[in-house]
Amino acid sequence: SEFDSFKDEVNKKLSSQQAQISEVVLNQKLMAAKQEEMYAKQEAGQEELSAKQDAMSADLKAILAILSQK
Repeated sequence: SEFDSFKDEVNKKLSSQQAQISEVVLNQKLMAAKQEEMYAKQEAGQEELSAKQDAMSADLKAILAILSQK
């Protein structure tokens, strides 16, 4: 009947929209995961930089100590 074909069409459109929404949600989850990964890398990079600066500072202090003994 005409009503049944209308129902079928509505159901098709709904399932199509559900599929699109699922895809959007998945993409958002993937983007959030990538962002988290980037933040983690950035944090690790800053910690590494800080450690290198600490090491350089210690080296400079040692050099200054040696020079001031003369």
